[in-house]
Amino acid sequence: MVGVAFFTTILFLGLGVLAAPADINGTLSMQARTANDDCDPTQSYCHRDGREYECDPALGHACMHVKYCEHTWWTGDCIEDFMWNGECRNTLEFPKYENSISSCANENMEHSMCHWFDGLDCQGAQYSNQKDANLADGNGWWNDRISSYRCDWYKQGS
Repeated sequence: MVGVAFFTTILFLGLGVLAAPADINGTLSMQARTANDDCDPTQSYCHRDGREYECDPALGHACMHVKYCEHTWWTGDCIEDFMWNGECRNTLEFPKYENSISSCANENMEHSMCHWFDGLDCQGAQYSNQKDANLADGNGWWNDRISSYRCDWYKQGS
């Protein structure tokens, strides 16, 4: 019965692909993509709104990849999210992580710059550190505060 409830919840959230293997500590690690926007940077094509696009950043079809976790040092439950160049993503899409992120990373730093925001829809204060395993250090202001994020592709050396 628990399996059916979990599966029903996943369908309700509209997730097309969800892999949820537990790591060595027994925590959940999820990889999520929406059903209509399957963006995989390892492939030469991405799908968006039922159409196939070439993964070509010059055309604005670049696939971005971020990882974030509920606790510092990449512990607790984590998500790896794939999105399009310039697309703003709200953590409300994954409610457990709304204002609950304690480590975050841009997983393709060599091609993009990611920005993390304290407000929905990529509004409010902005944090642009590309890999931070401990948002609670320093003054801890960004710990459990991220509500949205966006990554922008750039040419290396520009």
